[in-house]
Amino acid sequence: MITDDYNLTKIIEEYSKLDDFGFSTESEDEFNAVIAEKDETVEEYKARLQQVEKIIMPFLTKLLKTADQPIIKWPNRAAILEQQIQKILTLTRG
Repeated sequence: MITDDYNLTKIIEEYSKLDDFGFSTESEDEFNAVIAEKDETVEEYKARLQQVEKIIMPFLTKLLKTADQPIIKWPNRAAILEQQIQKILTLTRG
């Protein structure tokens, strides 16, 4: 048989003064709003990553196709590389 040997209200009060582990509560509406925002953010990041993939993959697949060639001839590549770098930075930092 369980008895009420302790004053639960007093115990809760005693421990409420100690470290609360840093968490708090929020309403279900607040929680759902945060989840909806995170879902949108995840989708935005996925879209950005797909754009980065479209920039990088042609370069990597071309390198793979020519893997048996010991020398890569690519004159005047600085402008092309700088443009691609700018596109990637805009997606990752913009």
